[in-house]
Amino acid sequence: MAKKYYASKKDINEFLKDYPKFEEQSLKKKPNMRQLIEDGNVGLDCRYLNFAPQCQGWMQLTQNGGYGSFIIYWSNIWKLSTAATIPYYTGKYANSKRGFGFVTIGANVDEFHAAANKTRNDVRKILHEQTVNMKEIVDGNNFEIKSFIKSLINELTVITFIMVVLVIAIAIWMSNYILSKIDKLLVGTKRFANNELDYRIKETSNDEIGKLEKSFNKMASKIKNLIVEQNELNEHLEEKVKEKTKELTIINAELENRVKQEVSNNRQKDMHLVQQSKMANIGEMVSMIIHQWKQPLNAISMINSGIELRLKLKQNDDDALSKDNQSIKKQINLMSNTMSDFRDFFKQKDKTIYKLDEVIHKTINLINDIYRSLGVSINYNTINKDLKTVGYENELIQVLLNVLNNARDIIKEKNCEIKRIDIDVISMGDDIIIEVKDYAGGIDKAIIENIFEPYFTTKSDDKGTGLGLYMCKSILNKVNAEINVENFSQTFDNKEYFGANFKIIMQNYKG
Repeated sequence: MAKKYYASKKDINEFLKDYPKFEEQSLKKKPNMRQLIEDGNVGLDCRYLNFAPQCQGWMQLTQNGGYGSFIIYWSNIWKLSTAATIPYYTGKYANSKRGFGFVTIGANVDEFHAAANKTRNDVRKILHEQTVNMKEIVDGNNFEIKSFIKSLINELTVITFIMVVLVIAIAIWMSNYILSKIDKLLVGTKRFANNELDYRIKETSNDEIGKLEKSFNKMASKIKNLIVEQNELNEHLEEKVKEKTKELTIINAELENRVKQEVSNNRQKDMHLVQQSKMANIGEMVSMIIHQWKQPLNAISMINSGIELRLKLKQNDDDALSKDNQSIKKQINLMSNTMSDFRDFFKQKDKTIYKLDEVIHKTINLINDIYRSLGVSINYNTINKDLKTVGYENELIQVLLNVLNNARDIIKEKNCEIKRIDIDVISMGDDIIIEVKDYAGGIDKAIIENIFEPYFTTKSDDKGTGLGLYMCKSILNKVNAEINVENFSQTFDNKEYFGANFKIIMQNYKG
């Protein structure tokens, strides 16, 4: 073939245009030596893979194992080719994706589809004949068909109208029913957050909402008991203080009266602020629990519906029931873990040495689901996960929650383009700095110096008390820590964004 090509003195494409599709096919043919010597190229004949294993298609298809098919145009013919690897799992081919290599078969596409094309033509001929026959029948019965169609349309119109009315009525009823239940839960949450600790939601059903009502009431009772216990503890503490104060009065009555009055006033003020802040946190926690319990409750409901359906169909068996039981236990454990996390938040603990990384993860776990539902993400970054400090874990959680919730609220209020909060932990000598950043435009310079003062807030009365950041500062002062804020800017995708950076500075415990 090469000799004929060289003798023709034509362009390769012109030569191949008139060259026969197949000519004296034989496995004894050898590569074109002139092409090999002069150009360093091996002529590819994809009809014989042993001569041309580098042919486009086969090698690419099998280079990672597996099998498949493709179409290739070669020698003026469209060919359908299929290749599959020959895997081998031991010996020197154990790590080869092709194993021993691959096997391939091929066919002329036109010949491959010849039978199908003939069948297609026959079917078209039959369809044409049937269409002509059907047209004659339809033309002969046109009046009857039109009458039937008109009658059918009228019936369908009436039925459709009735169905639409029923669906709308059911949808309105279901919407009102669900909204009324949810409104009761929201009212209960708000009233409980406003110190109405005896308020309970009336339990009106046994469905998922009813179960949530029961769970809310149980949780409200537990929180009330915790608060009562805390108040009783404070009362006993004050009794002891009064006893000591009485002893000191004997030594210096006039001086002690002044100190006692000042201490009493400050303590009452601080306790009032702490109580208000805790109540706000409790309301926030209740909303988070309600949000995080929705998914497992829905899952349990679906599993229960499946059991009831199989029971009606008499298809329940031990394996299916065991599997459903395990699934329900998994969801219950998830709900129990959620409640444990929130219960631990309200437990008063002693001053300890603890890892900051663990406390930050606990805080994020408490709020992450409800933040995600609002489209707000939390990104936590730290180089050293073993950094430790001395203090009260739960109080640091309360500080972080206040700062994060403020960032979330401003992101929601301004509907920011970047709905993200970054948490970075940095070690600097004897200090550890926790940075909490948002990209919501920063804080007005006219008020940035006042945001840690008590009762200072830019929120409406029903959304903020102005105590959150003041309590953060008071809590941190107890462990020789501090909090401050500064505005900053950062560039993303060649666009500059402004935000607030709250810095919590704590002692680095290196013992």
